[in-house]
Amino acid sequence: MTRQQQQPDKQDGDAKPAQKPDDGQSTFETDISETGDDGTTVRQAEVREDDLSEVKPPSGPAR
Repeated sequence: MTRQQQQPDKQDGDAKPAQKPDDGQSTFETDISETGDDGTTVRQAEVREDDLSEVKPPSGPAR
C-alpha cells in the first residue's frame, strides 16, 4: 500500500481547520477506513488532535 505525503505549505482540500469542542481540545476531520466481513468502508469522522480518538463515534454500523 502506498502512502501519500502532504506538502507542509499546502492545504489539503478535504481537511477542515482545527476546531475546539466543548472540552477545549483541538480536532480535525479525517477519513477512516473500516474493514469487516462485508468489505472495507470509508467514512469521515472528527477526531481529537492529541490522541486521534473520535469526538462523536458513529451510533451504529453504516450500511
